[in-house]
Amino acid sequence: MSATAASTLDSLIRAMTPDEAARTLAARHREEIEDWLTSDLGIIRMRETGSWHHGTALDRFSDLDYFVTMPGIRPNFSSTTLEVLRASLARGIQGASVSIDRPAVRLRYFGDGPDVEITPAYFQNTDDYDIPDPSGIGWIRSNPAVHLEYVNRAQQETDGRAKGLIRLAKTWRAWNNVPLSSFYLEIRTAQYALGNKPIIYDWDLRNLFKSLSSNGLREMNDPTNYGRRIATGTSSVTESILAKFAVDEAARLAALARGAAEAGDHASAVGHLVRLFNVQS
Repeated sequence: MSATAASTLDSLIRAMTPDEAARTLAARHREEIEDWLTSDLGIIRMRETGSWHHGTALDRFSDLDYFVTMPGIRPNFSSTTLEVLRASLARGIQGASVSIDRPAVRLRYFGDGPDVEITPAYFQNTDDYDIPDPSGIGWIRSNPAVHLEYVNRAQQETDGRAKGLIRLAKTWRAWNNVPLSSFYLEIRTAQYALGNKPIIYDWDLRNLFKSLSSNGLREMNDPTNYGRRIATGTSSVTESILAKFAVDEAARLAALARGAAEAGDHASAVGHLVRLFNVQS
């Protein structure tokens, strides 16, 4: 049977979902880091956050994200804690470069395995934590549970299809090197999915990119009503222009793919998707 737009998108989702080998390697890195930080710094807890925890990670692209609950009293300046964490990881973890990348400390492994980002956190109450301000010297309040619940609600209310749409949007971002935050794109897509049920991948990929293009790439209100506005992730006017151009082009190609699929021209539909995702032969 020849490929269709629907079967091509299903194949992309399967290909970009981390397999058991990737999860085993991730678990091994986590165990090494957690054991070291517990013995060296006396951390209270290490918890997974981010796309791996949400079930939206991309194989070979998504970082592993963790909060580590730090002991003691939170200092006034988050740079102090970040440096303590960086120095500890540099001493104890072999085979990786270690650097500060606010709000976390990043480990880049020389061999296999995704990068790991460790965010120092001070527990406040329930699931609230103080973590380093990504763009400042102090601290901001964060709650990793609320965004997990939001993405899971989108998944449940779309009969298990929202996370597939999120993976497609993230794959487009990764393969085209679009300077948008993965988290921003995930929450925008989850928000779209909740308001546009049922989800049909080729139909809704077109409409998602159309909405991003029409509404502009602006900071968004956090739909969980928690915390600050969610930034696009662009860091300059040039990056904003590049991201807008990429979204406009994605909207154009997704519309062409959907139109070809509706006309029964499956070869053209797949060709438009190949260009949309920048698939390398």
